[in-house]
Amino acid sequence: MKLVNKLLITVFAILTVIAIYFFIYYSNNQDLNDVKVEGYVFNSNNMPLKNVKVTVVNERYENDNGLKNYDEYLGQDRIELKTDDKGYYSTVLKKSAYVYILLQKGGYKSIEEKGKHAKKSLFLKLKCILINPTAFRWQ
Repeated sequence: MKLVNKLLITVFAILTVIAIYFFIYYSNNQDLNDVKVEGYVFNSNNMPLKNVKVTVVNERYENDNGLKNYDEYLGQDRIELKTDDKGYYSTVLKKSAYVYILLQKGGYKSIEEKGKHAKKSLFLKLKCILINPTAFRWQ
């Protein structure tokens, strides 16, 4: 009888650990709805950079046909924006899991900002320093 009780407790503990793992895994690996991505781009003098081409690359677990796979990103969106006179850009993503930003401006080297896991609101304030006519350095 004691052996059966120990066996049942062990099986219950293993099943509990597995259930917790799947709960954490699937709750963290889901697309968020209506994610706002916004930010500013400044130069080394803290002056806004206007007309910077900002490409927001959005990775999703769900593809365009509704198929989901929580082990890899199946869907991708590329939204192209331009910064305004204040260096500001903004967009809302219907579904998102992971976002990264590409910046392009004539006379500067193209830059890819490190990706971030989606949150309800992603705000990025980027400072660009002109090293030479074809290179950026982040501060």
